[in-house]
Amino acid sequence: MKSVKLGLILSGLAVGLAAGAIAANPEQVDRLRQTNQCPGCDLRSIPLPNATLANADLQGADLRGANLRGANLAGANLSGASLGGASLRQANLQGANLREANLTGADLTGAQLENANVAGATWVDGTIK
Repeated sequence: MKSVKLGLILSGLAVGLAAGAIAANPEQVDRLRQTNQCPGCDLRSIPLPNATLANADLQGADLRGANLRGANLAGANLSGASLGGASLRQANLQGANLREANLTGADLTGAQLENANVAGATWVDGTIK
């Protein structure tokens, strides 16, 4: 089910990529879809609301401006990722590795951060809503 759901979301994304509406790298988006791994990838402004990305490897990925609202990122490796301006509203980040991630301007309203590693992460004002 996870692959089907993410596949459908990313298939719709291909239309946006073809139209030039999204900055994400299409080859890297496909790699994420196929393997749930994309360390260091350019996924800027990617629309993945409610995506299932549990345990994904996104270490050092550029997710600035991404729509990850309601996404399941439980256990994901987001260490060193750029999440500036991303929507993580209501996202499940339980047990995620956000070590040294840049979360400046990210919307974390209602995000579940239990047991997440946020050591060295950069926050807009040092607080989480």
